[in-house]
Amino acid sequence: MIYLTYNDAPSGIYFSQVTDVCKYVNVQFNCNIRLVALISIRAFGKNKKHIKEKFPSAIVLPMFPKNKNWALNGFILKILFLFIGKQNIWSRGLFATNIALNMKNSGWTKKVVFDARGAYKAEFDEYLSKVVDIKDNIAELEKRAIYDSDFRLAVSKKLVNYWEKEYKYSSPNHSIIPCTINEDTNKPILQEEKLTTTKKELGFKLDDCVFVYSGSAADWQSLHLLDNLFLPYFITNPNFKLIILSQADISQLKIAQQFSERIIKKWLKPSEVLDYLYACDYGVLIRENSITNKVASPTKFAEYLNAGLNVIISEHLGDFSEFVLKNNCGVMVDDYNKIHNFSNVAYKDKMRNKELASNYFKKDIYKSEYQKIINVLS
Repeated sequence: MIYLTYNDAPSGIYFSQVTDVCKYVNVQFNCNIRLVALISIRAFGKNKKHIKEKFPSAIVLPMFPKNKNWALNGFILKILFLFIGKQNIWSRGLFATNIALNMKNSGWTKKVVFDARGAYKAEFDEYLSKVVDIKDNIAELEKRAIYDSDFRLAVSKKLVNYWEKEYKYSSPNHSIIPCTINEDTNKPILQEEKLTTTKKELGFKLDDCVFVYSGSAADWQSLHLLDNLFLPYFITNPNFKLIILSQADISQLKIAQQFSERIIKKWLKPSEVLDYLYACDYGVLIRENSITNKVASPTKFAEYLNAGLNVIISEHLGDFSEFVLKNNCGVMVDDYNKIHNFSNVAYKDKMRNKELASNYFKKDIYKSEYQKIINVLS
């Protein structure tokens, strides 16, 4: 069996959702799943090196340029299968799954598992229509992936609900596994004294209330909403500080213009992020109310909890908004005019958040769901 990814460059999310998962299932189920990564020829050598550092047995191959040529990558897989034999395919995302289904239709594979990371038609309609060179009917590709795959993995219950509403999906043949903790960065939480030292080392005072936004510049991340959230608080409270761990351009944000001395902006290696999170009190997951976000399972949610942070989350963000309310591990923001009492998160509460992450977002919690996938592929 192989785990197939298409046009996914190595990143913290890739290592958490792909290489970490492959390692886990190989150890837990004594199988030999091979990662096959079709990646862009841009920076091919560097990206291949990064992937193989995390998963040495990975087969990393150049994809056909441009997303509109996604179907041509079946030729690459057929050549590969001549050498390694025909394989069942666990495929990540819409295009990898449709490549796999083409292989199934031509007799090169028997079983295909659709690893769905979101609502693809909605994502293209809401955020990607102007930047992706795809002329295919995305809805038809998504429907095909859902209906013709032998099994499905969804990252949230809300995603399955989306399939039911949009495509009349009714099969029980799926697993729901949220984005889990990356085992490579699952360090034990620091002692209280070390947490205060880390805070000082980053230039904060002990009574500062530190917020962190960690994410990309993608439109669905809704970076502009930081102004809606923070401006009223930063105007009245000089002890509020913000760390932005992103490559995004924040120069147009009012909060960055008015309070630049209270904002730290950095781009870190995945292995460095956790130490910065330890110095914070709240992780920010504020996103606009779109279908893309309603079905999402942001990796950062588990990351924030694992670092002991309370989470500031918007309404209707996947299954996690309800999780925050149910488990009292943060604040759900449904009205920006409502004033919340943000203050330093006590060490005992950080330990409780860390425990929540271990109880709900370690891969072992979903071992039986992974077993269903392996049963299909085997």
